Amino acid sequence: MDEKDTNSGIIRDLNEMPTPETGFQGQLKCSTDEAEVGDTVEITGLDLPEEGEFQLLWRSYSVDWDMERRSDGIIWRRFFGFAHREVQRSLAEVRTDPNGRFSREFAVPEDFGGLHDIYLIDETRRINKVGLRIAPSFDVTPDSVPLGQPITITAKGLPLPVADSVDNPPYHVYYDNKYTGLISPVTPDGTTSFTIPATGEKGTHVIDVERCPFGNAHSYRQTHIGLISLPGTPDLSWTFELTGGEPNLPPPIEEQTPAPVMRQGEEAPAEKNPSLWTEERAIPVTGTVNLSGVGFPQDADVKIAWSQLEGSNLREERFSEREAVVVWAEADGEGRFSAQMAPMPATVQGGPHPISAYVEGEKVATASVIVLPQFKELDPDSGPPGTQITVNGEGVGWNEMWNQVTILYDNSYIGYVCGGDIPGVVEGKLRATGQPGWHIIDLYPTIQKQRNFADEAFEIPFIYRLPFLNWDSHPQGYHFRYAFRVEE
Repeated sequence: MDEKDTNSGIIRDLNEMPTPETGFQGQLKCSTDEAEVGDTVEITGLDLPEEGEFQLLWRSYSVDWDMERRSDGIIWRRFFGFAHREVQRSLAEVRTDPNGRFSREFAVPEDFGGLHDIYLIDETRRINKVGLRIAPSFDVTPDSVPLGQPITITAKGLPLPVADSVDNPPYHVYYDNKYTGLISPVTPDGTTSFTIPATGEKGTHVIDVERCPFGNAHSYRQTHIGLISLPGTPDLSWTFELTGGEPNLPPPIEEQTPAPVMRQGEEAPAEKNPSLWTEERAIPVTGTVNLSGVGFPQDADVKIAWSQLEGSNLREERFSEREAVVVWAEADGEGRFSAQMAPMPATVQGGPHPISAYVEGEKVATASVIVLPQFKELDPDSGPPGTQITVNGEGVGWNEMWNQVTILYDNSYIGYVCGGDIPGVVEGKLRATGQPGWHIIDLYPTIQKQRNFADEAFEIPFIYRLPFLNWDSHPQGYHFRYAFRVEE
């Protein structure tokens, strides 16, 4: 593991603490072997050192996306899967009685599903441990809504994603037996909440949440005929009523343009060496980047270049940079400067972009920003069944994390558009279907692939080219929603 959390209240790092020379002492027991997040569990200790001061320590992991980075720290092309790190949390401090016993209740912390170790420690040693399995829990609300109204799905205790494991696949959502999308496995402490729109005709509709070995979204029903048993997989199905009344339609697409995402929790660079800094972590394709420079030569003329990527990931998978936008800034007497840069209209390419600073022709500093896509109004936005609908967008990315956009029609995943040759412009086409009235079209991010299919037949767990319904779990997610009216 890369690193460990150092939460307040932790006495020592478990990995540096030995067990007693005679082995674990006494016994630890939980009142149940399995519980959901928030449940109250009693833990009891027996035959332990008498009148001792101890701490109960919860052991787990956090997870994030593992992406290739260049030597200068810029996000590059390849997606490697998941990056884990160890997490330790203090549950409680306990004291044994003269008979070496204690009893303490605690609330199951918000964490990933599966088995977790609870250690009893003193200031120097691991005394004993017990395991508790977190079971997943889901909630779907409300149970009666008009067309277009968001339905909220909340999940806790989602499994920790583990590469090449058939036992920890992600969950998938189905709407009236139609595949809707994936619940992203990278979530803060195994918890997420997202919405899907109520679609279809007036009456009763069904939402199912399922998972299966390998994470395959389209063979999940094997789990119901006993071929493979997945622990911690409850039967998850809900019904709700789609009522009459005025539909809840999305706002115009131009109002859905993602706002700039500011950097948070990141320290500005030191002023010892030339450093370039962006206020924004991500911008829409028509946005502006605010730049700051420190540590530059006094009164230097600084050339700042926005790079566009050239190449293709369809065959050669080779890319090169070329300067697409250039601005100039002058450092002050302390080697500082501020500047603005707008990538449009010179480029509409999305995804991560290097921004380089040059002094007298030499590159001295590099920063980066992620460009998010924007989409235009449907063309047309109404028509009879069979009408060809066109979805146009720009700012689609060039690498594996940002170069595909999935399309859903009435909560049914129908395909994706791809910026495979990295110009940033996409045009998706689909047909109007269904009864007269309003129908909902959603656009979600996805991940193109992890490995080359020619080399690996299976990618476990399979999360690729599927809609990320909890889109904010994507490395820098986005979501667009349209309404199309089918006419008689």
